[in-house]
Amino acid sequence: MSIIKSLYGKKDSILLYGKVMKIQKLSEEYLEGLGHRLKIIRTVLKLDQRQMSELIGTAQSQISKIEIGKSAPTLYHLLMIKKVVEEDDYLRDNLSWDWILEGRGRGIVG
Repeated sequence: MSIIKSLYGKKDSILLYGKVMKIQKLSEEYLEGLGHRLKIIRTVLKLDQRQMSELIGTAQSQISKIEIGKSAPTLYHLLMIKKVVEEDDYLRDNLSWDWILEGRGRGIVG
């Protein structure tokens, strides 16, 4: 079953596998921190926003919005970023999901 937004007129709900679920909004502070960490990753990989956008299959403008905390990356974006990270020996060995998502654990100082 596909995800249906705005089910029954409820702006912040979705239908997933026949259940109505509340969508939790991420704080501005969290989005800014996540965007900053993703920018650090991109910088360590020596990629500009256009190159990163091509690698993960999104627009350069979306990368910009994510990096400044104005938009949340999708799960697909995060998985594709992690795939790009896995191709770099240093990052593969020294970067954890905890650091990417929460700023905790093994990561890049930046």
